[in-house]
Amino acid sequence: MNYAPPRREGVPLVPSPDVVRDRSVASLVRAAIATGISSFDKRQIHPEAYAKDRWQDDHVANMVLRAAVSPATLAGNAALARVSLAFLETLTPLSAGADLLRRGLGLDFDGAASIRVPAIAIPTSDFVAEGAPIPAPIETTSAGPTLTPFKIAALASLTREMMESSNAEDMVRAVLVESCGPALDKAMFSANAATTAKPAGLLNGIAALTPASGTSGKDQIIVDDLQALMLAIAPVAGNNNIVLVASPDAAVALQMRVFREEWPILASASLAAKTVIMIAASAIVSAVDGAPQVDASVQAAFVRDTVPQEIVTAAGTVATSVGSTFQTDESLLRVVWPIAWALRASNGLAWMSGVNW
Repeated sequence: MNYAPPRREGVPLVPSPDVVRDRSVASLVRAAIATGISSFDKRQIHPEAYAKDRWQDDHVANMVLRAAVSPATLAGNAALARVSLAFLETLTPLSAGADLLRRGLGLDFDGAASIRVPAIAIPTSDFVAEGAPIPAPIETTSAGPTLTPFKIAALASLTREMMESSNAEDMVRAVLVESCGPALDKAMFSANAATTAKPAGLLNGIAALTPASGTSGKDQIIVDDLQALMLAIAPVAGNNNIVLVASPDAAVALQMRVFREEWPILASASLAAKTVIMIAASAIVSAVDGAPQVDASVQAAFVRDTVPQEIVTAAGTVATSVGSTFQTDESLLRVVWPIAWALRASNGLAWMSGVNW
């Protein structure tokens, strides 16, 4: 009698989070390349057709391209949500703000004009004797912040040779990351009030704490400062995840002297020297609206400046830094990424400037 071993069901292989992220960002990059290449092609090849021909197995790239045309119908698509999240994670090497947002509460506008976020209110419970009525604590609540979509936008010009190169994916990916990452930090870690163009900086309306005196040893000064910061956010933080964001010099000092792996230390070049911020991750909320949108043009005039002025000034003088993609045989990529953030509680963040270490 032959014995047949019991059949074992196969276990499906699940890609690692890093692989999923890289695939999602690759789809966004390919969509940007397809958009840029189609702007060069005189036969007017549609970006979707180019992407389908070059990357036959990448269906998400085509979804990103279609979303740029009809975001109302595709903004809530799960694949596009993954692209947006993956893009946020990809910014973390250049942006402490991106790293911070992925640790907090992440939402999706999904076409909504605004999102009302509940404020943090920690209820107080107690032990109850057998047969005794269970108390129903009444906590003070508030509507919390309202998120409205703003946008990070950047321009980057790439030559035809770069777009058609076999290294185009790596170069375009670098352009997207380097364009958006620093812009996120600059706005997020400021004390500026909200405007019609951008949300309020996280430090807006929060007074800086006074750093400890420099008379004792630096190790003790750091401990004193961290204690003061922690006491300030303790009502919200509790035993929650704590994130430290610091200027590069302060971040190095913290990394050399603070050995708490559960407290991430993020460095941001947008902060003034000797600045440190402590944040309760649960106090941060952000929202995005689909995947970043990429447009391209080979017949555009633009000002090659970080702070562009009008092409023609009030005095009638043409700005000297005006560039022409037609003249240089370049494709001008425009990246637009709808995003917003807010603090759910003002005492979820504390900061200091001019620390003595």
